[in-house]
Amino acid sequence: MKRDMPSSIEPSGVTRRDALASAVGLVIAGVSGSVGADRDARDHGAVGINGAANGIELIAEISQLGEALTAYGYLTLVKGFSLEQTYFPGGDRNEATARFTFYGTATVASIQTRDTLIVAIANGRVEYFLRDVPGASFDTPTSFAQGQRIAADDAALQNVLNVTAPGIGVTTVFGDLSRTAVDAFRLDGTRYQLGRVGLRSRLVAPGKSRRIEPVAPTSVEVVAGNITNPD
Repeated sequence: MKRDMPSSIEPSGVTRRDALASAVGLVIAGVSGSVGADRDARDHGAVGINGAANGIELIAEISQLGEALTAYGYLTLVKGFSLEQTYFPGGDRNEATARFTFYGTATVASIQTRDTLIVAIANGRVEYFLRDVPGASFDTPTSFAQGQRIAADDAALQNVLNVTAPGIGVTTVFGDLSRTAVDAFRLDGTRYQLGRVGLRSRLVAPGKSRRIEPVAPTSVEVVAGNITNPD
């Protein structure tokens, strides 16, 4: 799957088919978070949780082919870890040196349009990974699904796209996430876990949407955002 697969719809003459492109950012809802570890003994050793503040921050791309969405990216901040722990040493801090990555899929359920706004709803699942070695690349989406799986979320997503030019739009992805699986992992000799099963979190990720194929709904979104646990 290539990196350039966009999402955006023309301000006029929007068709349902074109509108599907706006759903691109939806999948991203697959990033994680959880209620504060200090509030529950069951969260002992848990990371990536920080109440109403950012527990996780991320950068991602969401590719679309028809109604199928695929999200992939990396965690730029995990509460409980230093930046030195979040990235492999040497080189710039980016996807190539990220230790924590994610990969998710979702399916568009419905689309509504009004003027230049396109709102898409999708449901999906995302998995989080601790990489053994550096080397994730946006040119190879599946590279973000390598290493030890450490957690998984179910995601209910909303993507709000404002079309600003033909094939281009400003987007924001909102997601309600529910942790369905947690697998303990070790980093620097210490045992951790990414939240706990049953924890719920909220994703907000703005970015840019770009449509690549004007006929078939093929598109890509680039987003960056954060996960909080307001409950």
